[in-house]
Amino acid sequence: MSAAAIIAIVVGGLVIVGGLLTWMMIWLRKDYKESVEGVLTRLNEEAPRRGWRYEEREDAYNQVFDEVQQYAPLSATVIGYDRQPNAVRAHEVVTGQHRGRPFLSARFHIKDPPDSNGPGSMHDEHAIWVRTPAPRPTLDVRSVPRLQSSIGSAIGAGDLKIGHAEFDARYQVTAENDQFARDVLSPGLIDFLLTDSRTFQGFWIRGQQLEVVGDIVPDHRDPGPLSAALDLRCDILDRIPQQVWT
Repeated sequence: MSAAAIIAIVVGGLVIVGGLLTWMMIWLRKDYKESVEGVLTRLNEEAPRRGWRYEEREDAYNQVFDEVQQYAPLSATVIGYDRQPNAVRAHEVVTGQHRGRPFLSARFHIKDPPDSNGPGSMHDEHAIWVRTPAPRPTLDVRSVPRLQSSIGSAIGAGDLKIGHAEFDARYQVTAENDQFARDVLSPGLIDFLLTDSRTFQGFWIRGQQLEVVGDIVPDHRDPGPLSAALDLRCDILDRIPQQVWT
C-alpha cells in the first residue's frame, strides 16, 4: 500500500471520529438542555403548591453557607487546618418547608482558602440542608472502613463508641460534645441507620443545619428527587429526641 493511500485512510478515519465526537457533543448538549427544561417545568408546577421558592441566583444565601463553615469538621481542627472555604455565589436556590421543617437546596460557588500551593481554588458544592430546631455542637456520623475508624482513634479524631456493637463497627462518630452525640443517637436512630434501605453514608449536624452524607441527588431542583432527599433528612430528625434541642 502506498504512502498516499495510508495517509488517506488515516485522514479519513480522523474525519469520521471527529464527526462522531461532534455529533455526540451536540446530542449531549441537547439532552442536557431538555433535561434541565423538564426539571424547571416540574419545579414551576410544584413550587407554588408546596410553598417553595426558586431563585436562579441569590447571593444572600452565601451567609448561610459561611455560617455552617464556622462549625468546622473536627478532622480539620485535629490537623491544625482552621481556615474554611467561603461561598462567593449561590445558584439554583430552592427554599421552603418540608414536613414542617425549613430547608435550603442550592449550588454554591466556593472559594477555598489559600495554602502553601498558592491561592485557593474555586469549585461548586451542592447542599440540601434541613434546619434543626436549634444550633448545636458539631456532630459527624458516617459509615467508614474499619481501617479509617482505627486511624481516627489513633490521632484522637473522635471515633466515639456508643456501646452498640454493630453500630460501632459500621459507623464512625466524630463529636465536639460526646454527650450531645450520645443523646442524638437514640436507639430509634441507630436502628434506622443500620436498617434503612436507601443509599447514604450517614449525616452531619453543623450549627443549625443537618445534611446527609452520600445521598446522590441527580438535580437538587427536581421536586421528586428533592422531596425524597428531604424525606430522608426529616426521617433522621424525627428519630432525634426532642430534648436535645431544648
